Amino acid sequence: MAQTHQQLLQQLASLSGSFPTLGARLSQAAAELEKTGAPPPQTLLQELTGYCRDFGQLRDKSLELAKGSPVAAGEITSLQELKNLIDASNSSTDEMAKAVTILERVGAIAHQDDPNFPPLQPLKAKAEELKQSITNGQLNPEAKAVAEGTHPLVAVLTLVEQQEDLDDDRWLALEEKVAASFGKKLVVAISRGKLKVSNRNLPPSPKLAGPQIKLPSLEELEKPEAPPQVAAEKPSQELPPLIMVPSGGGRTQVKATEDPDVMILEDPADDEDFDETIILPGLQVSKLSSPAQEGGASVGLKVLVHLQGIGDRTFSSYEYAGTRGQGLRVEGFQINLDPPRTGLSLQYMAHISEVGDTSWLEEGELAGDRGRERRIEGFAIRLTGAEAAGYDVFYTAHIQNMGDSAVYSNGQYCGTRGKSLRVEGLKVWIQPKANG
Repeated sequence: MAQTHQQLLQQLASLSGSFPTLGARLSQAAAELEKTGAPPPQTLLQELTGYCRDFGQLRDKSLELAKGSPVAAGEITSLQELKNLIDASNSSTDEMAKAVTILERVGAIAHQDDPNFPPLQPLKAKAEELKQSITNGQLNPEAKAVAEGTHPLVAVLTLVEQQEDLDDDRWLALEEKVAASFGKKLVVAISRGKLKVSNRNLPPSPKLAGPQIKLPSLEELEKPEAPPQVAAEKPSQELPPLIMVPSGGGRTQVKATEDPDVMILEDPADDEDFDETIILPGLQVSKLSSPAQEGGASVGLKVLVHLQGIGDRTFSSYEYAGTRGQGLRVEGFQINLDPPRTGLSLQYMAHISEVGDTSWLEEGELAGDRGRERRIEGFAIRLTGAEAAGYDVFYTAHIQNMGDSAVYSNGQYCGTRGKSLRVEGLKVWIQPKANG
């Protein structure tokens, strides 16, 4: 599987190197067609046909890879979506293998004095049930929790295998989780050292003691952070936006779409939908600079996030609220203007695993959950109130397997849907409009 994943990434890199030049030439040909009626050169059309063929083949191979994993594969229309699918499929396969290793070790736990120790029976039955579901290609929420180290079965295995290495706080937290799920008798047996993993031929257990979390220091939190800019170029790991060119040509006029990474070049003189469309991951289009560059005082914010394994943490405007590189999900967030402003407020919504999109929530309401181990996969924020027209709200996120997103604003959706990718942190700020 790893070799297939690497091969697909190599093919993706090859396509990524070819489309910017092809897109520029296609744009020039479209302009010439509109201006003089000259058809595109035959060689250009042949290159475009070849590109579309190669794109389609890579898409089919990527979807085939996704069949072996629980990744939800939607419609694939860009190279960035292909890369996300390939990476997510590979990551999910790794998660499945990790979960199976853990469940096999849980199934091998035995009581030193009583081979039929009753409190172990429901634990072993649950481990076998989850292992069977993964073998059938289903990484359901419980199995995924095993891979992420948050399931009570993992707590049992951690106490059995690592009890001498756990500090008191970690021990008490795991003990409470095990007692709530499998009863106090099992906890007593673990505490007395009566339970061991009996099968020595099993693969070693993954590290289960919990991630080492590095939070910002007080000095880092107090240090004002320069507001990020809406960059003219996206981060290196992202691909340029899509350009949709009507077959009859068109001026470089941007038509709004629901997808911030898709732009449509169309002829403003023709209000009817065009019949043929060439979809091409294409040209870099510069974006407007952030109002933070244009002067004006920002609006104070208090951003609370509930982080996996950490709990609630509070941040301010422009501060990154979350973690990077720790594999920890944002499980909920709420935002307040701090201090409040007369005539200005905000609303936000979130896409939550196992739930879907929430409704628009008012300032100060929690979007998400505490204690249910659900991940935020995306969100949007908008301003409300009599003074809202004079301000813009900007936000960005750090997304699993994708890194930092572009900067979104004023109700645009930031994140993913249907790809099981967690938001690991977010940053929010409000600025007055230049003419506000």
